[in-house]
Amino acid sequence: MKVMNKDKKVEMEKEAKELLKKAKGLAGPSLLELRFKPDWEAAAPLLDRAALLYKQSGCLDKALDAYERAAYAQERLGSSWHAGKHYEVLAELCRTAPEPRLADSARYYKMAADSYMECGKPTTAGECLTRGARVLEEGCPEEASRLYFDALDVYESSEREAYSADAFRYAAAFLVKAGRWEDAVGVLMRFGAVSDKMGARHSQNKAYLGAVVVWLWAGDAARAWASFQDAMAVEAFAASEEAFAADALFEAYRENDPDAVARVVASKPLFKHLDHAVGRLAARLPNPASRLRRMARKLDKLMAAAAGDGEGEEWEEGGGEEGGGRARDELL
Repeated sequence: MKVMNKDKKVEMEKEAKELLKKAKGLAGPSLLELRFKPDWEAAAPLLDRAALLYKQSGCLDKALDAYERAAYAQERLGSSWHAGKHYEVLAELCRTAPEPRLADSARYYKMAADSYMECGKPTTAGECLTRGARVLEEGCPEEASRLYFDALDVYESSEREAYSADAFRYAAAFLVKAGRWEDAVGVLMRFGAVSDKMGARHSQNKAYLGAVVVWLWAGDAARAWASFQDAMAVEAFAASEEAFAADALFEAYRENDPDAVARVVASKPLFKHLDHAVGRLAARLPNPASRLRRMARKLDKLMAAAAGDGEGEEWEEGGGEEGGGRARDELL
């Protein structure tokens, strides 16, 4: 990295200080200059230049102050777009500071998105929130989560779902990696519904199959089955290869046979084509930590009930592997 000449740095700081002083003067009334209200139009470019000089010279605190003032000046001028750009710079400065200020970074990303919304740019707002969430995933996961959900809300509330696919995928991957199964499935189911609205059948079917995989990895057979049933109410999914793959996976779990589960996943390329974080879970099914026998018993009962056959209750009530085996043989 090129080190800035000390004299050059001093010169830049001096220029920035002079610009900032002049801008502050223009930001208020002056009887001497017969100015009775702030001249934001004249002050704004001076603040922009001062902020850039402080940033380039490495004066972090002064740069933050100058960019805050520059953003405010743009807001006073009614230029929410330029204010949003300044807030994004502030977010990045806080994130990359020697002592990162990640909560402040998240706050500025949100302020930037709000500014973009004000000037009628919801897609830009969603992209901004998604960028912020991605760079904060490791350092500040809770703030990253909030930004992801804010981004999804922006896309849906503004009917810009056509531009939301990346945000949904990034959010789902982040939540899966964080082990937040319920939130991850919620995002995948939302993604499926949005994809259905957009006619994106491939993305829709992957999202619904992914939701099943996540719940099975989490060891919750009942919620996996419930998510599957919700998805099956969507005609396009019900007739898809992903639906048949999910059904085969449930049958393998119902058999209480980890090898059968692994064979289903290995034999169906659809599982390999799931988005990366979810696909990794699928490739490792069944989760060694899950209580496979209990999941099998639960699925036997649920699947029998769905088929209108009460004999599946024997497996639950009997509690033994042999009794459960006989019930499964009759059902199959």
